[in-house]
Amino acid sequence: MELRIILFAFIFTPILSLCQDSCTIDHSIKKYFFLQDSFEDSLTYYRKLFRKTKKISKKDERLELAFYVALRHYPELENTSIRVKFKKINSTMVAQPEADFIVKSRNNRRYKIIINSTKETIGMNYADLTFNALVGWIGHELAHITDYNKKSNGQLVQFISNYLFSRKHMKHTENCADKEAVKRGLGYALYEGVHELFRNPKIFKHYKERNKEYYLTPEEILAEIKRVEKE
Repeated sequence: MELRIILFAFIFTPILSLCQDSCTIDHSIKKYFFLQDSFEDSLTYYRKLFRKTKKISKKDERLELAFYVALRHYPELENTSIRVKFKKINSTMVAQPEADFIVKSRNNRRYKIIINSTKETIGMNYADLTFNALVGWIGHELAHITDYNKKSNGQLVQFISNYLFSRKHMKHTENCADKEAVKRGLGYALYEGVHELFRNPKIFKHYKERNKEYYLTPEEILAEIKRVEKE
């Protein structure tokens, strides 16, 4: 028995160590992360600034602050009506126009970011994300809203149809949202969020595979960050 234990330790310990190192975020990257402590004093200011146009249905100061930090990277959305609500969905979060957008002018549209309300999800539960990663994921959803805002009502209807029925269109849309978040300075936050997704043992394998198919991988996000930094 002792011999088998020694052989196991000798053979598998280096492999497990290597896996652990490869799954760890490089310390040099962490200096770019958003830290909750650095923004907590600004929460009251953000609430006053956005009190007329932004609503968060759940009292969660960490989530609220992450939303505002991400929002500050999209100044064109300052006067856009956005509601953050919770609902049982099979993903972490999703951005959508309110159902009445079809009868409203572009400037009067309202949008919502829906966040999964239960822990029984095939996606990543938002509470499992670090503050920095939460900023990145919300930044991705705000990139979608920025894109919606550029479209006429007819274009938005066509977009929704293409998104629902075309895998190619869905991949293009999600890749563009990731790239827009990187362009806005949220790349390292987005990187940590996706990195956490692939490391989380509670996430279903097919959800991780779906993420690989439609979104940028952590390696692709880093490559996009470097590309943007060179420009």
